[in-house]
Amino acid sequence: MTAITEEWLRDAGFRWSQFDRQPDKHWTLWLGWAMDDGPDIEDVGIEVAPNRDGRWFCWLRADTAGRYTRFVHIRHLRWQRELTELIAAIAGRPFDPADVFYGGLVTAARAERYRGEAERMDRQMLNEHYWSTDGTDHALGRATAEHLPREQRGVQS
Repeated sequence: MTAITEEWLRDAGFRWSQFDRQPDKHWTLWLGWAMDDGPDIEDVGIEVAPNRDGRWFCWLRADTAGRYTRFVHIRHLRWQRELTELIAAIAGRPFDPADVFYGGLVTAARAERYRGEAERMDRQMLNEHYWSTDGTDHALGRATAEHLPREQRGVQS
């Protein structure tokens, strides 16, 4: 059996957050869109955080009305298989990390649609273009007078 690690959680599509007074990262995977008749994406999720003994706390999370509206501890986990089987039980289908987009597990049909959208020419051009924030982007025009500070433009107050 393979133990749960932060690297595996990241690779599986979980997103981390760390609020005030939390000693460790909390890793969340939203499951709302993984169900064919499911609720909104952030209505149901699994959240895990490391414990000091090598096991992981595991909560069922629902954010229907704001941050941490429903947060129920399920059990302690140690193994990746335990977590993937729990996700499959809640979602009603096997867990496939390839079907995770933006921190949420989606249905196979929605995942296929997202992959198709990523192959569109305009999306590929956006990803291939080198975006520079330091002004060295060859595709940008030169600075105009409006870009200069007010005192250098010769504008009187």
